[in-house]
Amino acid sequence: MSKSLLVALVVLAAVTLVAQTPPVSAPGDGLVVGAGNFFSPIVSNLDKAIVLYRDGLGLEVTGQPSNADENAPLRDMFGLPGAKLRWTIARPAGMRNGVEIIEITQAGGKALDRRVQDPGAMTLVRPVMEIDAALARLKALGATVVSKGISAVADARMVLVREPDDHFIELFEAGRGAGPGDARVRLTVSSVDRAVKLYRDALGLRGNVGEVMRDSRLMNMLGVTSGQTRMAAFEVPGSPVVLEFVEFRNVDHRTVRGAVQDPGSTRLQLQVRDLDAAIGAVVRAGGLVISTGGKPVELPGGRGAPLRVAMVRDPDNLFLVLIEAARPNP
Repeated sequence: MSKSLLVALVVLAAVTLVAQTPPVSAPGDGLVVGAGNFFSPIVSNLDKAIVLYRDGLGLEVTGQPSNADENAPLRDMFGLPGAKLRWTIARPAGMRNGVEIIEITQAGGKALDRRVQDPGAMTLVRPVMEIDAALARLKALGATVVSKGISAVADARMVLVREPDDHFIELFEAGRGAGPGDARVRLTVSSVDRAVKLYRDALGLRGNVGEVMRDSRLMNMLGVTSGQTRMAAFEVPGSPVVLEFVEFRNVDHRTVRGAVQDPGSTRLQLQVRDLDAAIGAVVRAGGLVISTGGKPVELPGGRGAPLRVAMVRDPDNLFLVLIEAARPNP
């Protein structure tokens, strides 16, 4: 197997699994210094989505869903002062990071119809111990198979499914003796080069950029009959989160622009050392501030000090919650 193909497989499917608690990337000197949850899918029905992520993927959900009925600043952060928001967090066992599932109503949201090759599509890569059992559970809960069967590559088996709100889940089963590993998220982008300029060069994520690849096994797993892919993978400094980007070439794709309240949209939380500088980087790349008034808001902090935050939309329709890190006392 060629070196370039091995690199692509590692980026695409996280072939090298790590221990139950993934290592935390060391903070750097870039704007991004940490992350919140793995990712945050916007769904049409929170209760049904909880069942899918809990019973289908085996994530742990504790307590009752939260809401923003009495939290006007949080609604302003979303740019939706009159909306109703409900959410909960589903985590892999023993991990701090997880999937923050959000339902937004009374905001005119409409379902998106993205395919995995359409920019803005988000995939959660989830290692599992028994792929056939996990696939059967997800199908019973309304997920549909995108792949052309379960793909066997090297010592791994992979399959891509689409959940009812058009987010994607890649199930990944490694060989015997491998641990359950850490999840990661993958955003389909219109240009890897543009994503690299924003997330690596401007925001300070660290990682590798791959070459254009053509491999039938990977394309079959992605449910695409032809074409090529180009990928990049970046660690989020100060966190265990890995963010991947994939660009499809010579593949039919559509531009699907969604609002944050539309089921099928996705949020990602990033902690930054300078909120205004981070906002400026996203806007210069072609993004937009969507928080009410086009400016940051202050949220009540857990220890009394308010959090300064803003929600922005990146050029590929990923919604970023930028949270300014607390400054050390002089």
